Amino acid sequence: MFGNGAVSKPQHVTIQNKSKTTAVTFSSIVASGDFAMVSGCGVTIGPKSKCSVTVTFSPTALGTRGGTLTIRSNANNSPSSVGLTGIGTQAKE
Repeated sequence: MFGNGAVSKPQHVTIQNKSKTTAVTFSSIVASGDFAMVSGCGVTIGPKSKCSVTVTFSPTALGTRGGTLTIRSNANNSPSSVGLTGIGTQAKE
């Protein structure tokens, strides 16, 4: 839970390429809502590899806040998305 204007500690989302032979090339990785991507995976991950995307939360209002991390690539299941949720609380003075 974070007060309005406060930024959360970075959280990590792991992206895994399960293909044994094909690299995944990203065209975009974008966070929406009150979430921001701090660092990403680069452009490509090799077969049977993983990478980590770092996301922070900065609420603009009180209560439950939702967002999405959308991953667009050359993978068969593209675009993929991850739901993000945070709770905005009254800022402490």
